[in-house]
Amino acid sequence: MTDEQLATVRTTPAEKRALARRLRDADTHRAYAACNTLTGPLTTPAGPHLPVVYRSTARPAQRFMLSVLISLNFLTAIVFIGWLALPRHIPGAMSQADATDWHVIVARVAFCFVILVELVRLLQNLAVWVFAWKAADPVPMVPEPGLRIAMLTTIVPAKEPIDVVERSLKAMQKVRYPGHVDIWILDEGNDPRVKAMAKKLGVKHFSRRGRPEFNQPDGPFRAKTKAGNHNAWRFTHEHVYDVVAQMDPDHVPLPSFLERTVGYFRDPDVAFVVAPQVYGNMYGGWVVHGASVQQYLFSGLIERGGNGLGAPLLIGTNHLYRPLAWALIDGYQDSIIEDHLTSMVVMGSNNPLTDRRWKGVYTPDVIAVGEGPTTWTDYFNQQKRWAYGVWEILLRSSRKHLRNLSAGQRLCYGLVQSYYPSVALSAVSGTLATAAYLGLGIGAMRVEWQLWLLLWSASMGSWALLWLWLRRFNLAEHERRELGVHGMLLALFAVPVYVVAGVAALLRRPLAYAVTAKGRLASADGPKSFRLHAAWAGVSAALLGVSGWLGHHSGALWFWSALSIVAGVSPPLIAWITWLRNRRITEQEADLTTSTGPLVMTVRGKAAVVRESITTTSTIRLSDLPHVPGLDLIVPGQRPAVVAKEPV
Repeated sequence: MTDEQLATVRTTPAEKRALARRLRDADTHRAYAACNTLTGPLTTPAGPHLPVVYRSTARPAQRFMLSVLISLNFLTAIVFIGWLALPRHIPGAMSQADATDWHVIVARVAFCFVILVELVRLLQNLAVWVFAWKAADPVPMVPEPGLRIAMLTTIVPAKEPIDVVERSLKAMQKVRYPGHVDIWILDEGNDPRVKAMAKKLGVKHFSRRGRPEFNQPDGPFRAKTKAGNHNAWRFTHEHVYDVVAQMDPDHVPLPSFLERTVGYFRDPDVAFVVAPQVYGNMYGGWVVHGASVQQYLFSGLIERGGNGLGAPLLIGTNHLYRPLAWALIDGYQDSIIEDHLTSMVVMGSNNPLTDRRWKGVYTPDVIAVGEGPTTWTDYFNQQKRWAYGVWEILLRSSRKHLRNLSAGQRLCYGLVQSYYPSVALSAVSGTLATAAYLGLGIGAMRVEWQLWLLLWSASMGSWALLWLWLRRFNLAEHERRELGVHGMLLALFAVPVYVVAGVAALLRRPLAYAVTAKGRLASADGPKSFRLHAAWAGVSAALLGVSGWLGHHSGALWFWSALSIVAGVSPPLIAWITWLRNRRITEQEADLTTSTGPLVMTVRGKAAVVRESITTTSTIRLSDLPHVPGLDLIVPGQRPAVVAKEPV
């Protein structure tokens, strides 16, 4: 039976929902696969050992429009900040108040917090302008044939389903390259099931379990960390390879994974090549949708700007590296975000063969499609790890490594590393300024709220206009259509996580490395998942109640507190509504199956899939259908099997 033949699928309502979800995910995978050649056709270099060539991502007209929008945003922001900083708004500046009075001191500190919030937002917009202006794409080169390449993925059996890893390994076996390629699975559990799977597929198996020299409390072989797992493999096997490619177990490589990346290693100074992190399950729920949207700006603009600044950021989910470069820096660095610190260290090191600095290359070509976090627990854990890791690098490593980088690289890393601290600082500053007035009656400033609302709206409106325009740099067509609301809201909901991560890092409290659970092993959401948000909403509600009782009225600060309450209660509310919806659908499906028996769905090469009375048409082949036990595919011209009825 060919893919374009008509087939009939006998399915229950539950299987029908799974099929519709699978078809939708297949559409997303195809959309990202279409982004596999964004940098253009492969080119043959004029000679050996030539440097990678870049071309600007933005056309001259786009750069002009970008400058206009940034200027408008800067103008509205500076006018707003300048108006806030007028002498008549500074506490005690226009009166004979004693400057040493604690009320005046607290008011002025709160005033500084308010100004700081707006300055941080201005800095973030400046960072966006820098990355957009400097954005560049590499010109792809034909890979050098005959190299020895290793392709790696890892597994933590307790957190990652074996079938997910098996899917990725099978995809690795389809990757094209004119040379020797070995496929490895790095098994943290030394699980017999993983060994059996590796043997069945014909891939190489490695485990450091039971080897004390590779399970140290700290250093390059730190136990229970991704960096330690990879470094253990490096120590024993890396030396026989010219290039090593690694990806997370949920990332499925496209057949052109090596074709679109290995050519950059013709440049002898290229230490690593990194590609976008995209999620193929982005429509699998509210959380993963928002997490996917948050990758749009990073993959479409920030990383491209890193190319222009000479500092593309290493992404641990899928990249390739030159073993010589990794050997000179003792491999992946001992950090909870090992990829970020490793890229800083390697680009601050010299290539002994050329006596030039190592460099990285970011290609916007999508070469692998992964899965994002599907539960609030996994998402918050992921964000906490990233935020804590950035704080840890800033506090312990950044100064030492930044001095070895160029000015452009320092600017890139400085702007990127400022994100999590700036968000946390803005949240804390705004909350303290709000608490000073609503709780103590000490105002940071006295302003006409109507004029404040007008200027603030103008500033935010110009910001929204800029961000809508920047969508043109997103990689896929569906990304460019998306407004990004899910991602913005999810970033707002993550604010208390960023604050707690910053506090933990400042207090030197260790944070254990945690693998983002995947597939059916995803972490369950419960009250513990939202305790930070409950505290955030509770404090804001208490401030509102106290201000009403004491008569401390302020429209602007009430708005801030109300926004904090909404941000605090929304995640558990969304989780609860999702749970109720899933339970109701499950019950309805059970009732429907009992009363009507299995449904029959007709699927063609171009399929019309009916789900909840809504018809969506998508291009799909029968090979894309999920393999559900008991699902009958009935070929045209053949009589379907008769299902025997149970005796009464």
